[in-house]
Amino acid sequence: MAKTEKSEDSGLLKLLRTDPERGMEEIVRKYSGLLYYIVRGRLLLAGLSEEDAEDCVADSFCEFWASFGRFDESKGSIKAWLAVIAGNNARDLVRKRKKEDTQVSLDQENMPELSDGFSLEGEFESREEREELIRAVRALREPDRGIIIRKFYLQQSSKEIAEALGLSVSNVDTRTHRAVGMLREKLSGRNR
Repeated sequence: MAKTEKSEDSGLLKLLRTDPERGMEEIVRKYSGLLYYIVRGRLLLAGLSEEDAEDCVADSFCEFWASFGRFDESKGSIKAWLAVIAGNNARDLVRKRKKEDTQVSLDQENMPELSDGFSLEGEFESREEREELIRAVRALREPDRGIIIRKFYLQQSSKEIAEALGLSVSNVDTRTHRAVGMLREKLSGRNR
């Protein structure tokens, strides 16, 4: 590591300890482009979205913040450490999404019947309307699409979904509510 980079790292670490908010702002300003470059390439090649890349970069900075106390300047630079974190997060996200895609299918022929209780398909009587609903669910972004499929087609509880997707139960419930609202809004004009 060059002397200037080492002294910059020392200054950033000191700032993180004395004024954490300003320290993280400076690190994000300085390294967000690098992390975005690392993450975006891997995720877009795997078919993931720009939003996924942005989330992965944000998660990488959060992971750095949570563990910066363990950073050892003698073993490398902040830049290298962030690059490793971002690369690992991107790889893990690609693996997670590939696993999710192989576990849940929305094929009309293989779709299980809904149990009693709330029915997402309840008001969709004709085959065309049900197919429109399926297209709308498919158009949702992950993890919302997976949550809706698991909740209303596979009849999994919020707790089961949270464990499977690595989310909190409250996050699953919030995303479910929001996704159902988006589906209702998108499909509300179908008979007009």
